[in-house]
Amino acid sequence: MSSYIYDVAKSLGFGVRNDVKAMGTGSDADVRAVVGGIQTTNAGTSIFAEVNKGSTISKTANSAAKYVSKAVNPLLCVAGVARVAASDDRPSTAIEEICGMGTMFGVEGIMKQQFKEGSALAECKLMKNSINNFNQFCSGNRFLSKFKAGTIGNVIKGLAFIVGSMSAYAIGQSIGSKIADNTTRKYAFVTQPYNEVLSEKEV
Repeated sequence: MSSYIYDVAKSLGFGVRNDVKAMGTGSDADVRAVVGGIQTTNAGTSIFAEVNKGSTISKTANSAAKYVSKAVNPLLCVAGVARVAASDDRPSTAIEEICGMGTMFGVEGIMKQQFKEGSALAECKLMKNSINNFNQFCSGNRFLSKFKAGTIGNVIKGLAFIVGSMSAYAIGQSIGSKIADNTTRKYAFVTQPYNEVLSEKEV
């Protein structure tokens, strides 16, 4: 149950965020649309699999969703490449994307390990006491007590993963920007956006 709620909150949150970004005019809009579609579909598949637990269809759908979800990180890298290609300062943007993506994937890996049961974070006395106090609060609240035990906590955990991922990317990108300021930008090594290069070739 806990894994199901956590996965739904995480996939749906990321999916909605990428779908909203896909509505913009950014160079990575098309890739964002694909990633958002995969993530929101995964959320729906997880709900379907839980409701129809044990059925052959739900097992097949869940397995297919997990397989397709493996394409998300490579597609995010493709989106990064698209942003670099569309930049008028590709070397600097490349540094920012490498630092941003690298930090994001690294922090996500740590969170995935620490969010598991039995991890150092989960076994931390302060964390255990905090979870117990939160569960007691939920059980004593007229509205929150209607949800199954652990539901609210796992929604919060899923949202915390999203915030952690976004923050890690922003921090990494900021570090990359500082590096670029002292290297590529310092020497004004500016390039032409890739889409403009293609347009000139067509002319």
